Amino acid sequence: MRNVGSFALIVTIVISLYTAYSFYVGNKVRKGEKQQKAGNDGIIWQFASVTIASLVLFVAFITDDFSFGYVADHSTPQMSIFYKIAAFWAGHEGSLLLWLWMLTGFTALLAFLNRKNDRLTNIALYISNYIQLFFLITLLTATNPFRAVELGVPLTGVGLNPLLMHWAMVLHPPTLFMGYAGLTIPFAFAIAALMDRNASSDWVNRAHKWTLFAWFFLTIGIFLGALWAYVVLGWGGYWAWDPVENASILPWFVATALLHTFTMYRRRGGMKLWAVSLASLSFVMCILATFITRSGLLADVSVHSFPELKKDLTILFGGLMLVVGGLTAYLISIRSKEFETQEFFSDFLSKHFTYYLNNIALVAFTLIIAGATVIPPLFKKSLGVEFYNRLAEPLGILYLLLITICPYLGWKKTEGNNLLKQLAFPAGVAAIAAIPLYLEWGSNLIGFITMVVAVFSMTAILELFYLRARARAKSRGVGFASGLFSIFRFSRSQAGGYISHLGMAIMIFGIAGSMLYVQDIPASIRPQPGEAVWASNYEFKLKEFRQTTRPGQQVNHVVFEMRDRNDGYKLIREIAPKMVYHEVQRRQVLEAAIHYEPLRDIFVVFNGVDKQDNLLLNIKINPLISFVWIGSFILIFGSIIVMWPKAVAVTQEETAGAESGKKPARRRKGALAGAE
Repeated sequence: MRNVGSFALIVTIVISLYTAYSFYVGNKVRKGEKQQKAGNDGIIWQFASVTIASLVLFVAFITDDFSFGYVADHSTPQMSIFYKIAAFWAGHEGSLLLWLWMLTGFTALLAFLNRKNDRLTNIALYISNYIQLFFLITLLTATNPFRAVELGVPLTGVGLNPLLMHWAMVLHPPTLFMGYAGLTIPFAFAIAALMDRNASSDWVNRAHKWTLFAWFFLTIGIFLGALWAYVVLGWGGYWAWDPVENASILPWFVATALLHTFTMYRRRGGMKLWAVSLASLSFVMCILATFITRSGLLADVSVHSFPELKKDLTILFGGLMLVVGGLTAYLISIRSKEFETQEFFSDFLSKHFTYYLNNIALVAFTLIIAGATVIPPLFKKSLGVEFYNRLAEPLGILYLLLITICPYLGWKKTEGNNLLKQLAFPAGVAAIAAIPLYLEWGSNLIGFITMVVAVFSMTAILELFYLRARARAKSRGVGFASGLFSIFRFSRSQAGGYISHLGMAIMIFGIAGSMLYVQDIPASIRPQPGEAVWASNYEFKLKEFRQTTRPGQQVNHVVFEMRDRNDGYKLIREIAPKMVYHEVQRRQVLEAAIHYEPLRDIFVVFNGVDKQDNLLLNIKINPLISFVWIGSFILIFGSIIVMWPKAVAVTQEETAGAESGKKPARRRKGALAGAE
């Protein structure tokens, strides 16, 4: 079976080379439609052969075939089917195969839909084919998932890292790779447009939906990673500026800037060089993220990175980034005239200017984080959390203000008095909210300011919905609810963008509270029933300390009765943090117990026993953390609305045509088309 998997990858390389030749010849000869069609077919056949290779590895995990070294490293017969499937992408070999499979699937879909043999799409597939060839060569030479088992590895397998045995971590890598593979397509279209000297919005229209798709899955992946870190790692937080955490957010920042740039490109014909540059940078950040996680270069400073240093992966991924960066820079230098636009700002209070600030802020933040993540570890150093927080806190406030004010601005100029009038209500709400916020959260100035700005942002975005809905209702002579509904029906890009911004504001409100106002309460008690520790208004009275066994696990349970001191010591619930020793992996894992409340979480961790046999505990009170999760859901929901197919309004002429039996061409009604 191992030979079948390796042979399938070798066949894919042959097909990839044939595909590259077909596209090249088809582009050079006068009537190259036949060769271009062969190239499209080659892309589809690559997906088929990579699927066969992936199925071989999948079956090996399901059937416990430990002749595969990769299977032996990440699975055991005792693991459930769910975790055996997850073990497919637990290591760098399987995760890169998963990325390749997804990428070939996306390009195969693009080739299948390319029925008109479109020139721009053909060039994009030509570029994507070389990316696929790179991954094929990498898999066969540097990180082969079909290698034989090494001597000394147990015949029953080593098993999955216990920290990864959680549903959120099972889904986290595939969603991120969906984003990484998805961002390859906009990059390919950008290079295709440069090569073809095609500065029209044609490539943007094709790349936009792929960018949205990739951004959507990157958002979900980052959310799942944060959720996993919170409930599994036992430290009470969800983001620690770890190098691997930073790696996941770098392409997200650039993709966010790219989506905003596409709006300028499509609607105003501007920011063309920005668009092709950001499309390339987003792909480079995907490669960098993979490099950070899977090369092992940063293993000494990251709890998430793969432990062993892979020099061959380091060279390959580093070389790819240099090639992509060099190719993009070269093409931009020789195509700058075709993609040049006369960018001007008649007023600083304009959408034009805020879109530029948006890009500058996101790209600057990306490059600073990338440099701070990669460069210091090369010298066996690392920058602490404080560095990133000091950078993120003021930039987060300024960026939130930027995305809040932008929709109120005109494209070229905005009257300052009108802007102040429109923002007077949100500012008033924020000023009123500042009083209770200061009384409760005024101990930290930056946190207090962040919360006030977040309230201002939330109110301003909700006001936008009100103003747009009222205007639509008035223009059509319908009720307010109908006007609001029409925004979601006919202006989904606009409505989804507003909702995503609202989710961002809610999330930043929660981030400020959950990161800047955490109460950390270490405690030590004797292992005798009735012993108690107090945190906030709660008493944690020890009920029992017991040891149990599960298959392959030894579990220490610390069971507390959680009582409310402000309510006559009323029993709220039992809460039981655990410490689990996994015998096969020889690893000890903490299982935190979390009591969820609307405005805070009570997080309890059992850290073991000291030399005097006392139980060591750590209790954290995490305020407003629910706003982080709620804001994330709203952010994701907003992107779903943007991606949802747009409704087409039926005009009176169409209605009349239908009544007369004719079938006129459908067209958008201008008043209902909304913002793209």
